[in-house]
Amino acid sequence: MTLIDKLKSLPLTASVAVAFAVAPLPLALEDSASATMVMVQKAKQAAAKKPQETRKVPAMSIAVHKQVQKAQEAMDLKDNASAKEILAAALEKKKINDYERAVVWQLTAMIAFDEDDTRGTIRAYEQILRYKDSIPVALELNILYSLAQLYYSVDDYDQALKYAKIWEPRAGEFVGVSQLTFLSQLYYVRSEFPQTIDYINRTIAMAETLDTIEVKENWYGLKLSAHWELNQFPAVRDTLETLLVGWPKPRYWIQLAGVYQELGDENSFYSLMEAAYKQGFLDDNEAQLVNVAQIQVSRDAPIKCAWILDRGFREERVEKTADNQRTLGQCYMQAGEFGKAIKPLSEAARIKKEADLWFQVGQVQMAEEDLKGAVASFDEALDAYEDEKGTKAANKRFSTMMLRAQALIELKRYKEAHAAFTVANKVARKGKQKKQVRQWRDYLKTEEAREKMLLG
Repeated sequence: MTLIDKLKSLPLTASVAVAFAVAPLPLALEDSASATMVMVQKAKQAAAKKPQETRKVPAMSIAVHKQVQKAQEAMDLKDNASAKEILAAALEKKKINDYERAVVWQLTAMIAFDEDDTRGTIRAYEQILRYKDSIPVALELNILYSLAQLYYSVDDYDQALKYAKIWEPRAGEFVGVSQLTFLSQLYYVRSEFPQTIDYINRTIAMAETLDTIEVKENWYGLKLSAHWELNQFPAVRDTLETLLVGWPKPRYWIQLAGVYQELGDENSFYSLMEAAYKQGFLDDNEAQLVNVAQIQVSRDAPIKCAWILDRGFREERVEKTADNQRTLGQCYMQAGEFGKAIKPLSEAARIKKEADLWFQVGQVQMAEEDLKGAVASFDEALDAYEDEKGTKAANKRFSTMMLRAQALIELKRYKEAHAAFTVANKVARKGKQKKQVRQWRDYLKTEEAREKMLLG
């Protein structure tokens, strides 16, 4: 799994796709019956801006007007039960025209919305649309858009899109930034990512032409997520660069680095990760700290790898696991700091009980002339190799025994060295190995003789 795959599967990508909280808006009725008429007059004026959409609206009778006024007064007193009874009685009147029915259902929708009854609000609005030929065009458009929002709020995205598609071609100048934002989010939750990108681009372009509206970070976040879903990595890169300039947050540095890696631009990937580390953006992300440490090895800077991990251990930002300890030790070894490699490699070997690691530790200790430590490490390796079978394991045991015996010679523990060579000879399976034992035994005898001569 590449870094880009990890980023897409992490929070990192869910946090990027900000879900807009679209609150459905009820039709705006004022708090009095006379205000209702003012609203209708305003709706007629709005509709008049589009001659092809004008519509003759019937008048409201005095009787229905009084019932509407009484219902509104009850609503003002939060007596929704009485308001509902009054409105139900109005609908049962024999002489009531379609416009009056629409107004009654409009008030019913407001009550349902006030009671957080989303389904009830939807039903009332859809009842109003039965009489759409008798209400102002602007009111009809308002209802269509509100229904799209309401269905979105109950996760019925098919119905939301149905009403949005009826509303948008007719809305004209009423399609503004907030409406385009809603439509882009609607397409996003439906996984229609090309349409998401189209609408969010229109949102950004419109906002940039208006002095009163500021371009939002979450618009670019939605655009980023849609491009990511389509694996459009050049567009993801460009969007992240815009986010990084406008809203320089740590996650954008890391995500942009991942995109550069996906695009094969390793130099930019390395540079961004190192820059993010230096700014402290990775301090709370252990995996990224380890990652940026390993990057240093790829850049032929193993000592930087060691510095990053060592600091991470000291500040308790990186856990001292066997793998992390091994990485630290190997970075020190590649940097030629063999003495500093011993401790982390020993810790890794102790945790994992791994024979090869103990063998490596023993070799480093011999190179650093820590002969007693080397003997102890080779002993640990031999114990661990006992659980391994086959020719390869036997060869490893032989090599370990021989190095252990050599360390014993250097320590002038000649008796133990003889015993070690005896065991090594029994383990030896090849003529070459047995010859090696004989040569070292001869060397051991020479060293013993020299020691005796020096001691007189």
